[in-house]
Amino acid sequence: MVGSHGAWLETRSSPAEGACGVHGYPCRHPGVDVAGSAGTPVVAPESGTVVAAGDGASAPFVGYGPWFVIVQGDSGKFHFLGHLEPAASSMAPAGTEVVAGQQVGVTSSANHTHWEVRDKPVPDFANGEDNLTNNSDPLAWLSLAAIGAGTLLVVGATGLFLWLLLRRRS
Repeated sequence: MVGSHGAWLETRSSPAEGACGVHGYPCRHPGVDVAGSAGTPVVAPESGTVVAAGDGASAPFVGYGPWFVIVQGDSGKFHFLGHLEPAASSMAPAGTEVVAGQQVGVTSSANHTHWEVRDKPVPDFANGEDNLTNNSDPLAWLSLAAIGAGTLLVVGATGLFLWLLLRRRS
């Protein structure tokens, strides 16, 4: 579930409304936050390859910690999944081929996973790109993707959203 402080391009004016990383306030949120308690499996939004996995406290990924995974999907888009538990046994390392719905990590104590759909893994900051010019609305990506089945999975008695499971039409 996308929370009130985790919507695409939401403006944040203070820490009470969510973090802005290194950008300072006010800032705009370049992805969506999908609720899930710590340890909730996070899956690949589409089939592709894990191109990066790392520390969410080091440049250029400050604010996405404690850990992140980037999946280059078969669509050509890069799916950035942040706030994952570091070094979890379920973490997919760079180079791993994944299919839509395959687990690539678990949610950290942040109790949500931050999801961005990017044109490039990292914007070309030196040439004026940023996370807003490099990113697309993940929910719009869902509606435009050739989806065979798009399902929000709900788990457990708490009814928390697990994540988005996508299957692309062939």
